[in-house]
Amino acid sequence: MRPAFSATRALDDSMRTDHAYLTATDRCWCLADYHPGASYRVSEVNQLIVNLKCRPLIVSADPRRMHYKVRAMDAVARALRAALSRSSVESATWIPIPPSRPARDPDYDDRLPRILAQAFDGYDLDLRHLLYQTEVSAPDHTRARRLSAEALYRIIGLDRTLLDITPLRARIVLFDDVLTTGKHYKCCERRLRETLAAIPINGLFVARRVLPRRWRCPMPPPHAGAASAVLSAPWRRIRSARAAAMIPVAPANTKAST
Repeated sequence: MRPAFSATRALDDSMRTDHAYLTATDRCWCLADYHPGASYRVSEVNQLIVNLKCRPLIVSADPRRMHYKVRAMDAVARALRAALSRSSVESATWIPIPPSRPARDPDYDDRLPRILAQAFDGYDLDLRHLLYQTEVSAPDHTRARRLSAEALYRIIGLDRTLLDITPLRARIVLFDDVLTTGKHYKCCERRLRETLAAIPINGLFVARRVLPRRWRCPMPPPHAGAASAVLSAPWRRIRSARAAAMIPVAPANTKAST
């Protein structure tokens, strides 16, 4: 069985080909690889992701499933704590990418903010629930036709009252468990950019989906970029990567960027 986690890895050009909505200007990091379509036995990460994503209504009715979900959250929290220095955590504002259900829904899953709070307990963590979904959207893998980026963007809201509580940190980190196409990340970035034009926005993911070559598809239609110019332009992949000007996270034994 493959090991679960390593240090944070920046997504380079070769890795971005698995995530159709990302471009060379996106600065994203991950801790591990997830292999879709494979058995949960193929790696600890696959097994962890299955347990992590188990729906609240299911785990609330099954103590055994609850046990495995909590254990998966604990494992991710420990991995984050080990991978990131305190200074890199405290220099960022952390925003969980919202789940597919509004907070009022009985099946709403708050695993991401709980993981961050546990991982960085005792730190000066700036964790804000700035983004939310206004209505339920079925996960793409359960739909006959995937939700378009524009449709997803329209149901992502921004809680502006939380922006004024205290100043934001030097950068924003959007946090999610699995990076698939990058659609949710780009829609969230676009929503934030309407209000926050200058602050750097990065992505950190527990795992990224690694596609077998036979699964790779033609490029999708225009993606949910941060600017209207990107949305109006024909879809194209930028092949030359621009050097990262600001790294959102750093290993615990290195000095974080500022």
